[in-house]
Amino acid sequence: MIRPSSPSLRVGCLGLIGGLLLSLQGKVRAGDTDEWLYSFQPGDNLWNITERFLIDQSYWSRLVRLNKVRHPRRMPPGTQVRIPLKWLKVKAARVRVQDVRGGVVLSRGNRSPQFLAPGDLLQQGDRLTLGKDASVLLEFADGTRQLLSGDAEVELVRVNRFSDTGIGDTTIRILRGDTENRVPRAGTRFEIRTPSANTAVRGTRFRVKVPPSEQNRSRVEVLEGTVDVSGDKGRLALAAGFGTLVEQGKAPAPAVELLPAPVMEAVSGVMRELPLELRWRKVAGARAYRLRFFNREGDGVPVMDVQLSQPRFSNSALPDGDYQLRLSALDLAGLEGKEAEAVFTLDARPVPPVAMRPAPDSKLRGETASFEWSTPPEVSSYVFQLSPDPGFLTGVTTRDGLRKTRLEISPLRQGVWFWRVASVHEGEQGPWGKAQRFELKPEPKVPQVGVATDKNQMQLHWQPGEQGQRYHLQIAEDKAFGDLLVDELLTEPRWLSPRADSPVYFRVRIIDSDGYAGAWSPVQTIFPEPEPWYVFGIPAIAIILLAL
Repeated sequence: MIRPSSPSLRVGCLGLIGGLLLSLQGKVRAGDTDEWLYSFQPGDNLWNITERFLIDQSYWSRLVRLNKVRHPRRMPPGTQVRIPLKWLKVKAARVRVQDVRGGVVLSRGNRSPQFLAPGDLLQQGDRLTLGKDASVLLEFADGTRQLLSGDAEVELVRVNRFSDTGIGDTTIRILRGDTENRVPRAGTRFEIRTPSANTAVRGTRFRVKVPPSEQNRSRVEVLEGTVDVSGDKGRLALAAGFGTLVEQGKAPAPAVELLPAPVMEAVSGVMRELPLELRWRKVAGARAYRLRFFNREGDGVPVMDVQLSQPRFSNSALPDGDYQLRLSALDLAGLEGKEAEAVFTLDARPVPPVAMRPAPDSKLRGETASFEWSTPPEVSSYVFQLSPDPGFLTGVTTRDGLRKTRLEISPLRQGVWFWRVASVHEGEQGPWGKAQRFELKPEPKVPQVGVATDKNQMQLHWQPGEQGQRYHLQIAEDKAFGDLLVDELLTEPRWLSPRADSPVYFRVRIIDSDGYAGAWSPVQTIFPEPEPWYVFGIPAIAIILLAL
């Protein structure tokens, strides 16, 4: 063991020990606190760094000791130094409101509450209250973004930044509601406090939720990075892809893996029909699904945010636009899982009319087709198309600028046709309505009826029709056919019966194979067989003879 032999030596040893202790103290602080790693730029030195970033000039020596700098005057660009965050100057920061949907109320000190609008600046101590269907996107000075939604109440407890480092120092209290947070800058302090949990992060993406009906319970879900979650009786390092529940007075529940992103059916790049229909595969263990629509860049609040119990979505209220959709599954505990994303354009307006006449797959007769359709909202005119091609690539007849919802086209050849209508509003043509098919067939021929009679029978006959056709015969005692003697459907083009003893009227028409009835033949009359002249003469002669 070496002992100091003189006062000067003892002083030197004490100084050495003190320096070592200071050095060790710096290492301990660096290990126990957060640090910022700074890379030297041209013209930098430890002195101007100290003046620019640190609390005061006395931290220059601490910076030297912490980083074991041997030549403070010779530190080339690119040299990195560690700086504990608590050594840095702290400045008040502002929070910018990037986007708002619905009613979001700002309360600040003694000022009257006011509704938020994009571009507003928030500060430390502000409180926000969101309506049930409202949402707001906040951006902090360090680039952190926070999306608030769902009947939320939030307080900005601390909103600072560390000097000119670009690093933020933020604490937010969530009394209720949902938050989705993106913290892009490593080193930033971003802490969320709820009635039951605290979360601290540095460069990550995560959600914190406090249901209005369960304010003593928080849900935390991590999508990227790691989140430090603490409760009243413990803490948990929560990795990406995991979630936890934290109840007031308890430690965080063990981490559970988040449900996988649902697998969606193919989403078309352009959707032109309403209602908008989306489908996805059922996720095992899911009790519900959350579907959100953002603008295509995804840099605002959701245009629509819905929760569904089944793996499908049908809606006609979403406005036309370019969208990014995000879909996730919720497990039995209410933890929201990973997200599936897709982009598409909805271009379904002006809404096309509903085809009314002719009915789909109907059969028309003759050479004329009459069309009719409904009147959608916000329509100034219509465009009509008719074609023998279901793809409307050939033989297309187009009529545009139509103001009425009826149209007749004649003459039109027999065959299969397809027709559709689109709406026009303020010069913009919307999507085509669903193409409708119909068939134009000729009218059944009017039978040319012949009559053959003798004293006892009468026979009607006419030319045979086409295969599958039948014949409708009516015989009556009056021309109006009110008192029918015969009303039959025949499969043969003839009819035989005893001859009537009084005048009768008859007519025949052809019934096509699809049930369509053609025109009646002209009404004709059959009189009874006339009696011989002597039948009437014998009684007269008898009367004359008796008179003589």
